[in-house]
Amino acid sequence: MQHETTVAAMSEMAASCTSCGECVRPCSFLQQQGTPLTIAEQGTTDSNLVSAYACSLCGLCDAVCPERLSPSAMLLNMRQEAVTLGLVDLKTYAPWLKYEKMGASPIFQRDLIPAGCSAVFFPGCSLPGTRPDAVRELFKRLQAIDPTTGLVLDCCGKISHDLGLTERFTSLFDRLSTRLANIGITRILTACPGCSKILRKYGKQFEVVSVYEVLVASAPLSDFQNQNRVVTIHDPCPARFDQSQQQAVRQLVKQCGYQVEELPSHGQTTRCCGQGGMVEGCVSGTVKQESRIIATEAAGRTVVSSCAACCETLSDSTPTAHIVDLLTGTEAFTTRPVSSLKRWLNRLKLRFARLT
Repeated sequence: MQHETTVAAMSEMAASCTSCGECVRPCSFLQQQGTPLTIAEQGTTDSNLVSAYACSLCGLCDAVCPERLSPSAMLLNMRQEAVTLGLVDLKTYAPWLKYEKMGASPIFQRDLIPAGCSAVFFPGCSLPGTRPDAVRELFKRLQAIDPTTGLVLDCCGKISHDLGLTERFTSLFDRLSTRLANIGITRILTACPGCSKILRKYGKQFEVVSVYEVLVASAPLSDFQNQNRVVTIHDPCPARFDQSQQQAVRQLVKQCGYQVEELPSHGQTTRCCGQGGMVEGCVSGTVKQESRIIATEAAGRTVVSSCAACCETLSDSTPTAHIVDLLTGTEAFTTRPVSSLKRWLNRLKLRFARLT
């Protein structure tokens, strides 16, 4: 079945792609592999299927394609078939898979469901690991808006999804979605753009809204003012087509008193920070290369993002802040990523914290 799906995607691409080069210009992967037409014409050979793991699946090619094709969807299908054929050495991706497995384990899971709850705050994995106090503040703010809002700490399974591990992803996601449905949840408020994308695509029974859209109508969480300091905004690639979330983040930044100067690559044409698709597992140096491109575009301005993983990645190259840093008055503009051990301790702290 997977083979037929992949062949169909390749056939459509071969029939429709004109090799115009629009997607090749901004993409280091396509600069190496050729146009989507070239990739499709190589078919389902082992080497061609495995080459998809050098693509971040960021969707920039989809955004700039004049034919409105989705090369990223074809490349995901290629990954899925590579897994089905046993062509992928999963040891290469062990750190990511371990991270996902731990994050979805009962050790770090938490369901805080008040009476009458139908909406929950789902902060994802990276934000609790890097900013547990901010998660608490956001939850407090959401409960002030609606006291029946709950909190769910868990993992959406995006890592397995993007690696093409369909069975593993389906197991993780079905467990999560069934649990939420069984306790009467119909609305999920997300802080992680990656979670938003996955939950919207596979959790059709839920209304998925970014927490930033909910917060934008209320006052910032702090009275902090900053003399109109200029910042720029990095839109995470999972939110590439999520204009509502993008605009909410910009409005929140402005509510906190900041001036926004856009990066050359923003909105639908935003660049991946380098973490997408776990490309680093097979193309060492991808994170450093891609994050430096964004840092160059930032030109010394502090980069604000709604993705904690992007903030951690970019902080090696330029001062960064998560949007929640501004909302809580933390102003954690930093060039020091949080250590792995600290992230786990932060998540454990949040797991057992008294939040109400």
